[in-house]
Amino acid sequence: MTSGALFEVFKINKVYLRCLNENWCQLLGVVEGFRPINISIYSFHFYYLHLILFSTIPKFTILLITMGSSKQLLHIGILSSPGLGHIILVVTLANRLATFHNVSVTVFVITFGSSLAETEILKPANKSKMIDVVEIPGVDISNLIDSKTKTVTQLCILVRETLHVVKSAIFAMKHLLDALIVDIFTTEALSIAKELGLPNYVYITTNAWFTAMTVYCPVLDKEIEGQYVDQKEPLKIPGCKPVRPEDVNDPMLDRNEQDYREYLKVLGIGFCLSDGILINTWEDAETRSLKALRENDILKAIVKSPVYPIGPLIRHDQKIIDGRSGDDDGNNSVLNWLDKQIPNSVLYISFGSGGTLSSKQLTELAFGL
Repeated sequence: MTSGALFEVFKINKVYLRCLNENWCQLLGVVEGFRPINISIYSFHFYYLHLILFSTIPKFTILLITMGSSKQLLHIGILSSPGLGHIILVVTLANRLATFHNVSVTVFVITFGSSLAETEILKPANKSKMIDVVEIPGVDISNLIDSKTKTVTQLCILVRETLHVVKSAIFAMKHLLDALIVDIFTTEALSIAKELGLPNYVYITTNAWFTAMTVYCPVLDKEIEGQYVDQKEPLKIPGCKPVRPEDVNDPMLDRNEQDYREYLKVLGIGFCLSDGILINTWEDAETRSLKALRENDILKAIVKSPVYPIGPLIRHDQKIIDGRSGDDDGNNSVLNWLDKQIPNSVLYISFGSGGTLSSKQLTELAFGL
């Protein structure tokens, strides 16, 4: 479905306005010819109205309606955790909103030291007229961590200690945000959005099964004694595929670690504090888990906000940063090699942006496969 077609497809026959304060209102509507949908981001300013409708079809579909003579665009802020893996997917979402839905986006990136890779990722976004990148240097947390502090804890502490800088950056903007989207490690910034009366969303860059397990973890924490990895039976997640004890998320491996406590608070509880959850997945890929998040009575009591599968979000314009992998004409040796292989004969394995293997480990993995 193209963006232009949206104006023809969605015909609103009933809209109710309930004023929340001087400049905001909540909109509840029914779409003619479609099952009811949730109107999830809203703003009402003087003589124009911006309205975003998130549909219940798999694709993340947005309808922007402008009423009145104002040409001011909807302005959404997205807050990214530190780290290349988070920045890539936040910028990808920003590009999708700007390119396909004509939305102005400000990307707030918390950094703890720049790298060539991060610079290359942010460079195209900085050139876009619809996207503004605001880099927020992370504060010094050396007195709060040590050499044994694990990654999740470091991320959560860094974000927490930098929130006052994030707040100042948002308050200093000339064009106030119409909504704020945070990623998985910046959920504590939701309080800033609520203070400003902004609609707020959590952007989960992984999948729905991870989301279900994460939001249900506070329940498991109360029900299960001892370490999860020592359990004899798989961990039951309502409506979802059970999780083998050895397959739990890294922070769940040791319940005595601060990593686990941060995971419970920032992710497990934090995901459920927003007005909606955006997940980088799609209906056909995770029908069971998405249905559980929406319809299972136990999970619904935990996740009270709407869940929107907006994926798959992929980068269409990316280039491998290592110059040895391609040439100036855009030819890429990795992709050229892949094109020569027998269909369905190659297994792709990703260890994330921070994962590295030595040559010996890589060879051992290859033999193991």
